[in-house]
Amino acid sequence: MENIMSLCKKCGNKAPASSMKLDLDEKKMICPECIKNKKLHKEIKEEVFKKDDAKKILPALSPKEDEKPVKAGHKCASCGYKFMINTETGKPKNCPYCNARVMGI
Repeated sequence: MENIMSLCKKCGNKAPASSMKLDLDEKKMICPECIKNKKLHKEIKEEVFKKDDAKKILPALSPKEDEKPVKAGHKCASCGYKFMINTETGKPKNCPYCNARVMGI
């Protein structure tokens, strides 16, 4: 038994009638390719809107690419452990290994 070919109401391509699906948004029968494209577009829209919403809601909390904290290497005077200190904030104030106070940057 042969599949009957049907026209997609969205793109106009021919596809087997058994593979056509009803698109509730457009109220049309569409082909599998249009269904795939619809899913891709929906995922892309969701990602873009999530990023835009996050930037609008939390602009102060999202770090800007240009403003990376400047860090400098430091060696603890007590134990010799090497670690990084943020030069803008001066943190950490204590050595992460032995908890000795950092005297200067």
